[in-house]
Order: sequence, then structure tokens, then C-alpha cells
Amino acid sequence: MEPVEVRDMLYILGVCEERSFSRAAEKYYISQPALSKIVKRVEGNLGAQIFDRSSVPLKVTPEGEVFVDYFRKMQEIHLEIEGYCDELRRHRKCDLNIGAPSFFCTYVLPPLINAFKMEYPGIAIKMIESNDSDLCKFLKAGMVDLGFSVEPTMPSNFKSFVLQKENIILAVPSSLAINRELLSYAIGYEDICSGRFLMPEIPGVQMEWFAKENFLFLKRGNDRGLKICRDAGFEPNIVMEMDQLLSACYLAGAGSGITFIRASIPYYIGPSEELVFYKINHPDTTRNLSVYYRDEECTALQKLFIEHLKNTPMPG
Repeated sequence: MEPVEVRDMLYILGVCEERSFSRAAEKYYISQPALSKIVKRVEGNLGAQIFDRSSVPLKVTPEGEVFVDYFRKMQEIHLEIEGYCDELRRHRKCDLNIGAPSFFCTYVLPPLINAFKMEYPGIAIKMIESNDSDLCKFLKAGMVDLGFSVEPTMPSNFKSFVLQKENIILAVPSSLAINRELLSYAIGYEDICSGRFLMPEIPGVQMEWFAKENFLFLKRGNDRGLKICRDAGFEPNIVMEMDQLLSACYLAGAGSGITFIRASIPYYIGPSEELVFYKINHPDTTRNLSVYYRDEECTALQKLFIEHLKNTPMPG
């Protein structure tokens, strides 16, 4: 049996939808005799009639229903492949494609990219907002050249390096009464931006002190915050789950609840009178921000950008 061409499947699906050879021929700008010939050729190739031509309107035979179902599935796969190829072509128009979570695309990467483009003018760099699951797929497919992630679960066949240590702090609405009891633990904007809050003499809070408060978490990637709370002996009362870390931060400032944030966020959004920040006394508040790439396909430009990243200080 010869394979059925995609175009012929489309014609047969059109006849099935229209229940008429003449209407399907008009739809696909083909003559009715030519369409009938194509369908007969496919039926002969398959060894079964797809349409009952004695019926008005045209009916699909029981055997035909099976083939039509397969043709629909194959048409969907064909469209998916076309869409993927279009996406791949769009990404390859750039000299460098970088995948990263929303926060990095908004705040961290633009100044790094601008500084690099000043040194190497004329290159095209595209940022692709992606979560860790998508980032893994994009790297495997070659749709991104470099990916930023704080997750240690990326496939081991990717090359990677730690760009910086990232610290997690607690953002508490300034309206909460508990802040009055913890004045000596609050860390200021300057201490956060300079990294001074990481010094051993700066005390951290115990999470059990916040056990009765409301929390804001992200929809994905809550494991670290949950573990910190559970290690303190309580299940956090999560009143809202957000898609983006910045949304949780702004809602915390509006008094909706406590949230865990990157220590670099205050550096980018500026001082806030609506939030009080605390260092957390827990070992899991430090994690690695890593850059992942496919070593076997690493171009000279990618290597230059990697060196640029390694040599550029970043707030953490």
C-alpha cells in the first residue's frame, strides 16, 4: 500500500465535511472529476470504500469512518509540525535566543543584553519568556541557545554553570501587627541591595513566628516555601496562588499576605513603605541561579555572551 498524501487526506476530509463532491471541489478550487478521481485512487490504494455514493447526501461507510478518523489525527499532527517549524524559523532569525522566567526577562536580562550589544553592535538577541518545563523543551529543540533557571532538575546532558547564588527573603505587609514585635529583625533596602543582610551578625527570623499569618504562593514551584514552613512545624494558610513572583510581591504590599521573594527584587523595584523584609533562618533560602546550554552546538557568539555573563556583577 502506498502512503496517502497529506493533500489527498485534506480533500477526503473536505468531502466528508461537505457530504458532497461538488461542494468540496468548490471549497478546494479543484474540478469535481479530478476530486472524484483522487478519492477513487485513495480508496483503491486502501482497499476499501470511504464514501457510499448511492446515498444522498453522501455518507461515510463504516470502514471509511475509521480512515477518516485517522486522517483527522494525521492532519492535526501535520498542522502541529508546520506550527513548530514556523516557530523554529522565527527563532533562528536571531543570532542568540535566550529563555528565562518572566522576572529575568523583565529586570535582569535587558541591562545585560544592552551592555553586550554595545560591545558587539548589530547582533540580534531575543528573549523568550518560559517556565522551567518549557525551557527544557526549548533547549532540546534548539529553539533557545541559553536558558536561565534556579531548578536543579534540568537534564544532565545540558552544560551549565552557576551564575550566582540567589537568596530568598520574606516580604511581609507593613500593616501586620507582627512587625512591631520584630523591629530588630527587619532588614533595610540598603542592606538588601548591598548583600550586607547575609552577614552572620544580621539575625534571621524563625518561620514559626508567622504560622498564624496568611501567605501568597506561586502556582508552580512552591516546594521550597512549603518546606521552609513545614520544617518550622506548620502548614501555611495560602490565601492566593499567583502566576508571577512580582504579582505576589505587589499583592503582599497591598496587605493580602506574606510571600517569599528573591532578595534581588527590592533592588529592581526600589524601596517600599508597604513591605517589611526579613532574613529567614533556614538553609534552603539560598539556591543557585544557573545558565544552561547545549555544548555541542555552542557558537562563538554564545561563548562570548557566556563570558560576558560570568564577568558582569549581578544583584542577588
